[in-house]
Amino acid sequence: MSLQCPLCGKNKATEALFCEDCSKKIRTDYELELPERLNGKTESIVRKQEEKSENEIRNESGRANDHKEIPQEFDSRKRKKGKPFLWFVLVAVILAGAFLVYNETIRKNNLERAAWDKALKINSVEGYLAYMASHPTSARFGEAQTRLMSLKQGEAMDWEMLKTTDNLSALRDFLQQYPESPYRSLVKMRLDSLSWMGALKVNRTEAYSDYMLQVQRGDFKGEYLTLADDRYTMLFQSYPVNEADLDSIRRTVEGFYNSLSSVNYDGISRYLAPVVERFFESGRASRERITGELLVAAARSQDATLQFDVDQSAVQYEKTMEGGYKVNVPIVKLFEKEEATTYMPGYIVHMELNSLFQITAIYETKPHPGAP
Repeated sequence: MSLQCPLCGKNKATEALFCEDCSKKIRTDYELELPERLNGKTESIVRKQEEKSENEIRNESGRANDHKEIPQEFDSRKRKKGKPFLWFVLVAVILAGAFLVYNETIRKNNLERAAWDKALKINSVEGYLAYMASHPTSARFGEAQTRLMSLKQGEAMDWEMLKTTDNLSALRDFLQQYPESPYRSLVKMRLDSLSWMGALKVNRTEAYSDYMLQVQRGDFKGEYLTLADDRYTMLFQSYPVNEADLDSIRRTVEGFYNSLSSVNYDGISRYLAPVVERFFESGRASRERITGELLVAAARSQDATLQFDVDQSAVQYEKTMEGGYKVNVPIVKLFEKEEATTYMPGYIVHMELNSLFQITAIYETKPHPGAP
């Protein structure tokens, strides 16, 4: 039988339930009377409780020992299970890294291929230079350099052939193919000149308007921009058209130039006013004097004949305050000599008509200084 107090664990008398301190405390705090010693039944209960306590202590001790051993087994199983997991993570990381490297390689190859295809399509010095700068380690670097040098040589040869060309498309193609060419300014100057000559040949408002639009777009500098604007103003019909007046004006213009072409001096006189203030380069004179001078000039000229092609559809006019008309009309002069005909486009004839639609003044704007 235990000699320890079940409450505090101190030594107690064999027959006592508790030690003296615990017994005293129970009597004082709880006012209970405790038996002096254990009877048989009480002693049996106490013994069982004590044995139960001892068993519980042993069981707790055993569980404590078991608890110490279980983590070792658990750690072993955990390590066994953890190894496949670690291998899985490691393989996943390796595969992910390989995928990223592969993907990056494919992406770079695709970008390099796209840049090369673009350089080939443009086929310019600038295009190959851009490719070489962005892909200096490419396997195609050498080919790009070779093509670049070939283009530089071809550029000079192309310009030599374009110096005297009249082909506007070829000049524009050169500018597109060699956007940074040292010959660019020379090509644009020729493009400007040819475009102006083309506008003069057509000699209508649409042609001059198109030339001015090309200058605005920056296709060329526009050396003839002022002339184009002046001619556009001359031929643009801003005044409201009276069909009856326009028909009468056209009859005068056509009749006069048909008579002049056929050297019909009676016909010329019919379309001139009695006094003409200006007849081309001559000053004020009567129509009789004018026709007489024309006869003398025709007799002296044996070399070539002069014909006139009048663009009646482009006649432009405005009515004056005096009831007369100011008329502008584009014409082409044709010089015929020894069965050869030379066309001279770009003339604009200026006429002033009185109310009877007779010519009171006539002169012309030439396509260029020195034109006949």
